[in-house]
Amino acid sequence: MRDDDQEEGPLVMALTLTAPLSGALHELLTARSLRERNREIVFALVAAGNRGEVNHLTRHWAGAAGTGGRTLPDGLGLTVESVIADHDVVALRATARAEGAAWSLVAELHFDAAGRIERCQDLLVPQTPAS
Repeated sequence: MRDDDQEEGPLVMALTLTAPLSGALHELLTARSLRERNREIVFALVAAGNRGEVNHLTRHWAGAAGTGGRTLPDGLGLTVESVIADHDVVALRATARAEGAAWSLVAELHFDAAGRIERCQDLLVPQTPAS
């Protein structure tokens, strides 16, 4: 019970994170934001490829252009089937189509702390028409 001269009000409990919990929460949020950033970079690479820009995902179709640059076939389109991110690695499964042909593309991209691609390993498999 309270003294008569004190008003009753809601009980307020101050929440403070202990150092280990605070560190674990920070680590969890940082890891999540890095995964999300790396996923967004992969989606941006797909969008750039669909605009005709040569990058890690479209290099298989890049041919030499007459002006010294590299060019992609007209109408090259990448469709994302799935993206999985874990720590600094993003795995992409996509379908690519150009000039009446289709391929399955599986790529594993490794990112550094700044979001630059350190390594890209991929597998490109031509799709055969169903008979």
